[in-house]
Amino acid sequence: MKTSRVVGYSFLAGVIIFLDRISKWYAVHNWHVSQQINQFLSFELTFNRGISWGFFHNASNCLFTTISLIIAAVTIMVVALAVQKLKAGECIVGETLIVAGSVSNIIDRLLYGGVVDFIALSYGDWMWPLFNIADMAIVLGVVIMIWEQYKS
Repeated sequence: MKTSRVVGYSFLAGVIIFLDRISKWYAVHNWHVSQQINQFLSFELTFNRGISWGFFHNASNCLFTTISLIIAAVTIMVVALAVQKLKAGECIVGETLIVAGSVSNIIDRLLYGGVVDFIALSYGDWMWPLFNIADMAIVLGVVIMIWEQYKS
């Protein structure tokens, strides 16, 4: 395992986490009222206690804790996969994006009792579920992993 590769992937993860943390801090402290940027983009602060797209969003602390523990376990599994692939000399950009996004969302769960989502995309009456930079990293990471699997 080359040290330079580890440093590079660590830097990528750090940048994703930093950008996500700073954007969420700004959202929590400044966007208590929806901010319409244009007809397609707005910022609306919400705390998602469920998973992607608000599935399983619930006030139940038991369900929230269970979901959070499952997310942490899956994150650990992705880290283990990334370590294996890195030792084999394979690219782990996708895994790095997933882990960085997941870690930042887990931090939200611990700090705020839910994931800070604030980016809203819409077109006419259609609206995409609220998301954040960590969510974008996770989705991009999954796409990269699928693409790499497809190539091989």
